[in-house]
Amino acid sequence: MKLFIPREHGAWAMLIIPYVLGALFSSTNWIHLFFFIGILSFYFATGPVLAYVRQPKLGKAVVPALWIYILTGCLFTIPVLTQLPFIAVILLGISPFFIMNLWFAKQKKERMFLNDVIAIFGLSFLVLIAFYIGHREIPTQAYLIMFLNFCFFIGSVFHIKTFIREHGNKQFQKLSNIYHSGLVIIPLLLGLPWIALALAVSSLKTWLMPRNKKVKPVTLGLIEMGNSVAFVCLLVAFLT
Repeated sequence: MKLFIPREHGAWAMLIIPYVLGALFSSTNWIHLFFFIGILSFYFATGPVLAYVRQPKLGKAVVPALWIYILTGCLFTIPVLTQLPFIAVILLGISPFFIMNLWFAKQKKERMFLNDVIAIFGLSFLVLIAFYIGHREIPTQAYLIMFLNFCFFIGSVFHIKTFIREHGNKQFQKLSNIYHSGLVIIPLLLGLPWIALALAVSSLKTWLMPRNKKVKPVTLGLIEMGNSVAFVCLLVAFLT
């Protein structure tokens, strides 16, 4: 049986980081881990779904893995949803974004920047879910963390695309530089130096890495992993 594990490594960080942030900034408990296993299982379920969308000829070959992931996801999420039904409302509200991602995959346009923005926005709501699990409410701070998570990963998309899909595209590189400059300058102008510092690592990485050389995807992935860890640590250090 083929497992069809999702290959989009960037999506792993986009899934894990917002949930971890929400858990760390709220009252972390065992429900966070329990529910996360369910979320991760449903994410795994996108592997066979997307495989079928890309290659309909696979047919029933995707069904066994799909059922395993869905049943595991239900096993770990339904008990939590029965206790905290408001989470189901959040999930229902963000479901259109993931339907749009499936549409982009069907059209073979999943590498488009807009598709990445939609996915990041949808996954950023995991901050609110994790906060709600910890606090049984969603404080104003949760929306700030969600927004910062969104801004951070948009920057990651800009950075990675300048070395792969948009390599050599001067206009795209210019937009990336402007965006990353804004990540630091705007918080400073708003009198939020700690937020500027938390996002500065991402910006420095973009400015310092040479654009005239090709970088292997695995190298970019490792750099982004380190960048994500630094982002989480700095936010926790400065905002708690």
